[in-house]
Amino acid sequence: MIRQVIDELDKNLLLDNNRSRDFIKKLKDDFKKSTIRRDAHAGSAYEADKDKLKEQIDGFFVSPDGPGMPSPLGQKKGLKGVIAPHIDLGCGGPCFAWAYKEIAESSDADLFIILGIAHTGTKNLFVLTDKTFETPFGNVETDKDFLNSLHKKNKTDYFEDEFVHKDEHSIGFQAVFLKYLFHRKKSFNIVPILCSSFGETDGNDIGTRQASQFEKFVSSLKETINESGKRICTIASVDLAHVGSRFGDTETQDEAYLEKLRSDDTDMLKYIENMDVEGFNNSIQKDNNSRKICGYPAINTLLNVIDATECKLLKYSQYADNTNSTVSFASMSFY
Repeated sequence: MIRQVIDELDKNLLLDNNRSRDFIKKLKDDFKKSTIRRDAHAGSAYEADKDKLKEQIDGFFVSPDGPGMPSPLGQKKGLKGVIAPHIDLGCGGPCFAWAYKEIAESSDADLFIILGIAHTGTKNLFVLTDKTFETPFGNVETDKDFLNSLHKKNKTDYFEDEFVHKDEHSIGFQAVFLKYLFHRKKSFNIVPILCSSFGETDGNDIGTRQASQFEKFVSSLKETINESGKRICTIASVDLAHVGSRFGDTETQDEAYLEKLRSDDTDMLKYIENMDVEGFNNSIQKDNNSRKICGYPAINTLLNVIDATECKLLKYSQYADNTNSTVSFASMSFY
């Protein structure tokens, strides 16, 4: 029986041995050689067929929680950026739609900088890739010149963790929505940047290195934006609180609990609306991020980079599953 268990583990590459290591090495080598970041979620998180996917996304806009279809005439121009969710589309599609209605009506950008979240551990605070992103609506090209210019300004190799992009959904979901909006209307490029977890510095060496790396990268990104001469919209692809049994919490999530969650999230979002970076950071750190705001690094980066004077909360939502667990998320616009 023991041999049978070992054989089964080995067959499924669950043992740390030469077979599993060779498999992982080949996966990484193949990804590195490829110019395409294949769509890892078509057919699971959303429809793989482009016509069915269009119908699915149309439904998010016109759903009771949605904002309605974008106006072809637009409303106003000058959109500098948005915050959009990265929860599965089936759980938060209408909230995505609020951010993308704003982009459709108010952005003239030809370059979208997407600040996603790395849900896998990384060596550095940021992870770049210059691969083309595949979607059911067609491919989305990265701006290689922008990425090269950004990378040359840094001593850190931000392509070192590039393999993390392979199955990471936080940028891929935004690429799908952008291609949905513009695949027949205009050409655009993206700059895909994954943000890894970090905390406030506490005086130790790790905190000091993180702070230095963050400041240098943000400075380089702002400089590259200014040098590019392009019309740019920045998208922070983030979710907010992760609470409940799936995330190690024991509280019962009754109506009062979820209302308190909404209140705490809304208080935090007010700092973002006021463009108050210090207040936002303090709101996360005051309770050691007890709500597990996974979007913290990308929102922090956005607030440090974006040249905006006005921010508005468009939609706040919560998704509760059947395991006494809840994820919250929001869409916001920056002008």
